[in-house]
Amino acid sequence: MPFFFIVPLWILSVLAGVTLLFSKRLRFLSMYLLLSSTGGLLLSFLVSLAFLFVAGKLVGGTSMAWLALLAYLAGILLGGALGIIGGALLARNVNRRMGWHSPRMSG
Repeated sequence: MPFFFIVPLWILSVLAGVTLLFSKRLRFLSMYLLLSSTGGLLLSFLVSLAFLFVAGKLVGGTSMAWLALLAYLAGILLGGALGIIGGALLARNVNRRMGWHSPRMSG
């Protein structure tokens, strides 16, 4: 049930990313928000599903079946982290190709 909370947060991130596309100064952040949140959502879903499937096959029907729940929760965290990192790296490449850079700090 953690996806009950993850999907609304993803929707807010996508809306914020689309909104930032309209600001020339902050446009580079939109790719980070869009790609990192989407990558985190997709990989957390896929990795947690894979972990749950494998753990269910290995320990299903035994007294250790509760480990499948722990594998599911670990898959959400691991997949989310990997998706966010991958999305950030992809956003960095997209920003370079599009010529969108962070504004220089005057100091």
